[in-house]
Amino acid sequence: MGSAIANYKEKLQRAQGTRSYIQKQIVETEHGLITSESYLRALEQAQLFLQKIAQDTQNQLRFHIKDIVQLCLDTIWPGEVQFDVLFEIKRGKTEAKLVFTVDGEEVDPLDADGGGLVQIAAFALRIAVWTLGKTRNTIVLDEPMNCLSSDSQPLAAEIIKELSDKLGIQFIIITHQNELTGIADKIFKMKRTRIGEYYQSEVV
Repeated sequence: MGSAIANYKEKLQRAQGTRSYIQKQIVETEHGLITSESYLRALEQAQLFLQKIAQDTQNQLRFHIKDIVQLCLDTIWPGEVQFDVLFEIKRGKTEAKLVFTVDGEEVDPLDADGGGLVQIAAFALRIAVWTLGKTRNTIVLDEPMNCLSSDSQPLAAEIIKELSDKLGIQFIIITHQNELTGIADKIFKMKRTRIGEYYQSEVV
């Protein structure tokens, strides 16, 4: 009889030990779930915060680039050509789409105006990107806007003057166009003289 009671006591102690272990596991699991949920919430909040920063940055870039390009386009084609930058997520990456519209219809700048639109837009985009970085405010241009017609050359000069005044950029221009030299604060005329097989350039 005594041995049977001892066996029951031993089984009871083992059961109590198993119960304590299971209770401990339950508590640890519940704590782990709470920690995981807290981590997940923190991760979601961080993701939302990063998305907002990315969206704000994209908007700032969009307005900065759009303003400069539209300023140049309006100088040549006032109210005719509209420009915008659209950010799209493709294959998990953000891509920028440059959109040109005429009378509300999207156009390919490569097919428009014999290359003039492309040159103006490309020039404006280079200036916009240049101003985004911490760079010197001096840009050298070699025969800029040479794809534009002679009628548009004065407008091209106006573009460069506007960008210089509004963005504080100093342009050093190498050109044969009188329209471009007309906006210059200083003009240096170069003369090239042939000496034997070589040429010598000097300021005149």
